[in-house]
Amino acid sequence: MINNKFDDDLDELINDINSVMDKPQNTPITSQNYQQQPQTNQSQQQKRKCLQPQIGNQQQFRMCTNLRCLKCDLQVKCHINQKWNKDVDYLIFRNYFNNMSILSKYLIDDNQYNAYNCQCTNVNALESIAAPQNWVCSGHAI
Repeated sequence: MINNKFDDDLDELINDINSVMDKPQNTPITSQNYQQQPQTNQSQQQKRKCLQPQIGNQQQFRMCTNLRCLKCDLQVKCHINQKWNKDVDYLIFRNYFNNMSILSKYLIDDNQYNAYNCQCTNVNALESIAAPQNWVCSGHAI
């Protein structure tokens, strides 16, 4: 008896779905009857992106401060007035990207440099240079 009731309920549900799917849409969506919702979310604010992002030392005004890596899809970190040690390699960034206590062992204080890294690339910037090709601007709020 339970199976029959279950089967009846299931058949009724399938018939309801089929009846909705078979009906044509009454009013097509046009520009007259469609209103776009206002975008108030901060993440959806209009952003301006740098066309050719630059990285460099602290005195440069054209530095992009919101870089993202296309290879590892992570935000690029900037370590101001520091540069990377010669001993740092790809695996250190790959394994310890978020562990600043380990990464700080490979940073040397130097007022002329800024050290940049994501999980797959690292750069020491003495002067204003173009960011690596895999780093793009994520946009700046207007």
